[in-house]
Amino acid sequence: MLHAFSSLALFAQLAVAPAMPRAVEPSTVPFDTTIAVRQMSGLALNLESGGKVKIIGGDSKVVRVLVTDHGRHCADCIVAVSPLRNGLDVRTGRTHNVNAPADLAVRIEVPTQTNILLTSAGGQVEIEGIDGYVSGTTDFGAVHLFRLSGAVKIETKRGDVTLRQSYVRGSLHTNDGGVLLEDVGGDVQGTTSSGRVTERRVERITPAP
Repeated sequence: MLHAFSSLALFAQLAVAPAMPRAVEPSTVPFDTTIAVRQMSGLALNLESGGKVKIIGGDSKVVRVLVTDHGRHCADCIVAVSPLRNGLDVRTGRTHNVNAPADLAVRIEVPTQTNILLTSAGGQVEIEGIDGYVSGTTDFGAVHLFRLSGAVKIETKRGDVTLRQSYVRGSLHTNDGGVLLEDVGGDVQGTTSSGRVTERRVERITPAP
C-alpha cells in the first residue's frame, strides 16, 4: 500500500486558492526563475511538450525553474509557472505545433520535503533527494530515481525504471523496459509488461496490519 498521500489528495492539497505571489505569465524558452517559498508542500509538473526533466531536492527555501533548449531551438515553446496553495504548478507547451514533442531540458530545484506530481509527453526523468510523495507518468523515456524517502508511484509506457539508495513504499512500472531496484528498503514493487525486474540489496519491510 502507498503512503497516506495519493494523487487525488495531492491535487486537492495543491488546487486551493493561491497563497503565493502572483503567477508568472507564460514565457518563451530559455526560461529561468527563482521563487522564495515560506512553505512548499507540492510541485505539479505538466510537460505537454515533453523533454528531459531533472528534479532535485535540497535544503534551500527557494524553488528554481530552468528550462532550456536541449538541442534544436523551439521558437514556439512556452513555460508557465503558477502559484497553488503552498506549491507551484509548472507547465510547458507549444503555441503552434501543440501535439509535437520538443527537445527541452527542464531542471527544477525544490526543498527536500516536497510532493511531486509529474505528467510528461515523453523524455528522460530524473528525480533525486525528495522526502515526500512522488507520482509520475511519461509516455516514453527512462526514469531514474535516487535518494527518495516516502512513497512512489511511477509509470512509463516505454523505457527503463531505476530506483537506488531509497527507502520508500509504492510501485514502479514500465510497459516496455526493465526495472532495477538497488540498495532499496521499505515496501516497493517493480513490475514490467515486457522486460526484466532486477533487485540488488533490497530489504522489504511488510507494513503492520
